[in-house]
Amino acid sequence: MFNPLERASVFALLVSVFAAPQAIAQTVNDGHFKEWQQFKNYAGVSWNSLAARCPQDGETPCSVVAGGPPGDWIWANGAQVQTLMSYYAPELASQSSTANFFAAETFLGVFQPTFSFCITYQCGASGAGLTSSRDENGVPIVGSVGWGTTPVSISGALSVGASGDANVGNFYVGAFFFRSTGPGVFAYDDAGSVGSPDGGTALDSVLVNDWIAGVRATPANVVLFEESSSHDGVHLDLADGSVEVAHGTPAGVHTLVYSICDRANPASCDDAAVTVTVRPYVVDAVNDAGFISPAVGGVAIPNVLVNDLLGTNRATTGNVLISTVSVSPANAGVALDASNGAVTVQPGTDVGSYSIVYSICEIASPDNCDSAIATVTVRPNPIDAVNDYARGSSKVANTPIASVLANDTFNGARAATPTVVLSRVSLVPATNGIQLNLATGAINVKAKTSSGTYNLTYRICEAVSPANCDMAVATIELSGKSN
Repeated sequence: MFNPLERASVFALLVSVFAAPQAIAQTVNDGHFKEWQQFKNYAGVSWNSLAARCPQDGETPCSVVAGGPPGDWIWANGAQVQTLMSYYAPELASQSSTANFFAAETFLGVFQPTFSFCITYQCGASGAGLTSSRDENGVPIVGSVGWGTTPVSISGALSVGASGDANVGNFYVGAFFFRSTGPGVFAYDDAGSVGSPDGGTALDSVLVNDWIAGVRATPANVVLFEESSSHDGVHLDLADGSVEVAHGTPAGVHTLVYSICDRANPASCDDAAVTVTVRPYVVDAVNDAGFISPAVGGVAIPNVLVNDLLGTNRATTGNVLISTVSVSPANAGVALDASNGAVTVQPGTDVGSYSIVYSICEIASPDNCDSAIATVTVRPNPIDAVNDYARGSSKVANTPIASVLANDTFNGARAATPTVVLSRVSLVPATNGIQLNLATGAINVKAKTSSGTYNLTYRICEAVSPANCDMAVATIELSGKSN
């Protein structure tokens, strides 16, 4: 049993472990020429599924396949994992003991546990990983570490032994993978990317995962060489190890091979490859809309590309190809001109709404495409005749309204006789003293016309579509006054 002072020390340790956790590295350098992955990365993977991808000799890297460990990593065998644990506890013990608490706690401070908890009076953490070894019965050999505390005790264990089923994964069991960090020079493959053919830095440094004599490779301890590049636009900066992509490098996957040599021993070298992905420009086709009269047809949308983008630049027929995907409802009179992006409508096309789905694809990368919808409404041009009012003299000839068209509109502009046809519908009460000039829209009053209020109804119709009309009333109030 612990005395109160010992008890206080235990809880102080728990506060440091749980209240102020430290960031855990993605890989661990064991200080003995091996870099280890976090075994938690492979939690839930079965022994047999790993064995299908990785040799079990503790020397040969795994195959690079989808869902498997990355290349260059070796599945550690039981003896190698036992050696790793011995750096923390020289004599491993499968039974928990007070002596192993601090070793287990330290181990799970650099390797992520696969399980941890802390309740009112108890805390603990554990981690386990598959090795590439099995016992004589085919049972996987697992490396396990755990520690626990109560108000009166602490204990921990580090062990390597048979456990589990080779066919079944366990969420609390990962796997041990390592790669060499020395002696000598070790360069490992990298991957990087840039967002578009505009180029940029694909990788800050190829040295970030390379080693020399158990320490990280840097420009201070190794010399960099570019061995080859699958494209001139992808190159290695020999000063800092960054991989740069020049503007205009085509989208796709490129490969750069480099080597590093020990500055102190230039004959000690190793090479690796960098896979550089140049992503295509973002193609963004944006919906469009327009309308046209069925009477004359013509261009409903001047250019569907006007609001489309290729990367940060406007899409043009010089950098994208336009194609029509569909027209709904189908109508041969509605078409998209792929040469200039214009949507045209033939005269006499049925009134209605038509949706043209179109696609634009980057010329330099034909598989890089986007689509949008151009909506065309075929309808008569809007025509609006507006009522007028004026006062005039019944004694002398005068023109109380210079033009009834002055406040009328056709297709959003002032109505004029070249675009509309003016006609008189009626005059109430009837008189020969009031005339509508059909050429100018003027209302003229003859001298000695009877005083009173007259309502002249007139019609304006689209010149090229006589059925598209509107009517209004011009009210003329005549009196014996001269004005």
